[in-house]
Amino acid sequence: MAPEGPLTAPDDGTEPPRPGSSRRRLLAAALPAVAPVVVLAVVAPDYAMPYYLGMLPATTAALASPRRPLVIAVLTALLCLVAPLAGSEVWTAVLLIAVTSAALGLAAAKGWTSGGAPAATTVAILTVAPVALTDADPRTLAGSWPVALTVLAGGLWTAVLVAALTGGVRRRPHVPAARLETAFYTAALVLLTGVGTWWAVTYYPDTHSWWLLLTFYAVLVPRTGEISSRALARAGGTVLGGCVAAGLALLQPPDVVVTAVVAVGAVATVVAYLAAPLWVFAALLTVTVIAVAPGGPAVAGAGERILLTLVGAGAAAGVLVLARVVRAAAVSPRG
Repeated sequence: MAPEGPLTAPDDGTEPPRPGSSRRRLLAAALPAVAPVVVLAVVAPDYAMPYYLGMLPATTAALASPRRPLVIAVLTALLCLVAPLAGSEVWTAVLLIAVTSAALGLAAAKGWTSGGAPAATTVAILTVAPVALTDADPRTLAGSWPVALTVLAGGLWTAVLVAALTGGVRRRPHVPAARLETAFYTAALVLLTGVGTWWAVTYYPDTHSWWLLLTFYAVLVPRTGEISSRALARAGGTVLGGCVAAGLALLQPPDVVVTAVVAVGAVATVVAYLAAPLWVFAALLTVTVIAVAPGGPAVAGAGERILLTLVGAGAAAGVLVLARVVRAAAVSPRG
């Protein structure tokens, strides 16, 4: 069978693919991948989070390559195996997140960033607030390996479905970021997530303080040439999702409502990524990840968490603006 029409968006995870049969076939593979989240949210809620956080990076990686979901699934699971252990000390937590962010940033030079930001977010969440699936301390190897295995299961199941159901679908082209853009993106990721990790692990470990790191990964993108609308969409959607999640937390709904949010949000996130504007995906992703992820108590009240999202989005957007100004100055003709 001949390949279908190309998905012309660059391989940087910044836009949903173009309309057409390719998108529909990717959606057909993604929906069965997310189905176990719905089941787990009802029968085994503790397992829904690590499965979802393994499934999501592999799903977004599928837009770029039929083989990348497998690579992303394995790498994410390996990092999740050590993330809770690294989070027990401030310096090891900062080092792990800085190295993860640097790898994501440098991947932009090859155009290989699809799936990277959700994978880094998964690692950040489990570094700051690991989930306990057994009686073992989650910050020990005995406690972290069941979580990493569940993350791996989510990623591998997605990779299998992508390989089986999307043969012949042409993915996004690999469009490398310019050297200056790569340098800014990498430096911004390492600086913002490193400082954010230090703050979270030092002052608010085992809470939803990773919300700040999620915001950084959601808003920052490697390219600055035509970045304004996409950055605004990501930031606006993340802030909107953060506000909704904060409102839900303030209301303290019963477990059945949280389960419904997880189930509906998991499916809606995948559909939105493939078929809705970027701000819708960002909003749904934020609500779903916060609802499904660990962390027990939040950093503070709903107002403080909204402020945390605004700070994260504002800092990331500020870096993007600076990068664009420097890029413009670098390419402008000299007198």
